[in-house]
Amino acid sequence: MPDRVDKRALSRALETGPFSAALRLAVQSSGLSLDRVQARLRERDVRLSKTALSNWQSGRTQPERASSRQALTALESVLGVPPGALARLVGPPRPRGRWVRRGPGDMRPDQAWARPDGLARALARMGATPETIRETARVAIHTFVDVGADRSLLSVRYHLVLRATVDGVDRYTAAYRSDRPSPTEIADTIGCRLGRRRDDDETGFLTYELLLDEPLAAGELTTIEYGMRFGGPHEERYLSQRVGCETRLVTVGARFAADLPTRVYHRRTASVADPGGEEQELRVGLSRSVRLVVADPPPGIYRLAWDWD
Repeated sequence: MPDRVDKRALSRALETGPFSAALRLAVQSSGLSLDRVQARLRERDVRLSKTALSNWQSGRTQPERASSRQALTALESVLGVPPGALARLVGPPRPRGRWVRRGPGDMRPDQAWARPDGLARALARMGATPETIRETARVAIHTFVDVGADRSLLSVRYHLVLRATVDGVDRYTAAYRSDRPSPTEIADTIGCRLGRRRDDDETGFLTYELLLDEPLAAGELTTIEYGMRFGGPHEERYLSQRVGCETRLVTVGARFAADLPTRVYHRRTASVADPGGEEQELRVGLSRSVRLVVADPPPGIYRLAWDWD
């Protein structure tokens, strides 16, 4: 009999994703083995291999073919989750072709973000896709957040070194997500200017494009800077930076205006479903700031976090 902890965890995963974690918890909560799941799908004239189910649970693959996505309807019924609960967590199909090949361990949208459906919607509203994001490789990423006297996030500053992966790149497309969204202004741009931006209020996604001063040929480098300012209380006690296999240097830092936190630490995870490795403590310097600097970082999510309690 599934326990209550599984039910609560499943409810959260169905709300926030990713698909792989939600499916894994749905299977555990159902009390069915993969053999029994496969047998019940066959009773509904749905053919789905155990290997496919296992790969979906681990995040190695996702339902991409039309037949696989259609099978999700039957799978939701077998596992006893609401209709569409799993299907809406599936990110867009993975890109194909030589120019979009990624390195080992690089993340798909459903591995990099909770609720990748919100990312896809927000990008679509400005005529873009996750493929658009890959037109610029981030060779170096420097991210710095200011924390106010009320412990709210005031602003985030980005300094990026970009490399074009195709000819004619004239913009940088990016995304930001918060569980506690507040009015956000993108300003103080250098080497670029703000183009279109779209929000997905349901999932807290903001997608935006920064128009480059000059278009780039494939392989050409440029740098841009810009800031994000938050117009209301925004007390998140961490800053996360997603890093792909093309990044050679990543910096994540924070500065505290008043009370210093009792603890600052960092942790890397391979995906949103990964519990991550051991937390490592960092010291706040005399300038009331702290930085995490990693050269040749493995792909993943790098989180800098702090506590006052």
